[in-house]
Amino acid sequence: MPNLPHELEGFVGALTRHQTRLRGLVRCLLFDASQVEDVLQDANVVLMRKAADFQPGTDFWAWSSQVVRYQVLTHAKRVGREKLVFDDTLLATLATEAEKQAAGLEDRRMALGECLGKLAAPQRQLLELRYSMGHSIGEIAERLSRPEGSIRQTLHRIRGALLECIERKLPQPGS
Repeated sequence: MPNLPHELEGFVGALTRHQTRLRGLVRCLLFDASQVEDVLQDANVVLMRKAADFQPGTDFWAWSSQVVRYQVLTHAKRVGREKLVFDDTLLATLATEAEKQAAGLEDRRMALGECLGKLAAPQRQLLELRYSMGHSIGEIAERLSRPEGSIRQTLHRIRGALLECIERKLPQPGS
């Protein structure tokens, strides 16, 4: 990173870490997926302009998601002449729900990371071949010299074990 002031460096780091969540929020609020990147870029510009307003040590997600919500509302007003546009009340409701969902997804993602770490190396390798590298069941079976049915069954069991592990790690409703 070029010579940025320390405060700005921390801000840019937080903004970078939250890009996926912010993109997800915009995606939840816009009907036209092709507009997501434009609105996210506009929001990033506003966030950078307001960097001095952010108080280090406070909840970056809460602050930045509010800015993103306002950018989506601004965008909706700009395209208000189009046929299908959500009104401000509906957008606010959707944004609130999307924020709740995003918080839960982050907890699930962290739990998944912990659960993946507990898997044996061959199980992690199988998941990586299938989901990270995108190999088909047939390709994996050939590569590992195992029947396709065996690969399917093993993946099914691994996914079940991961789901159980994640659910054990997440707080239960009402607790």
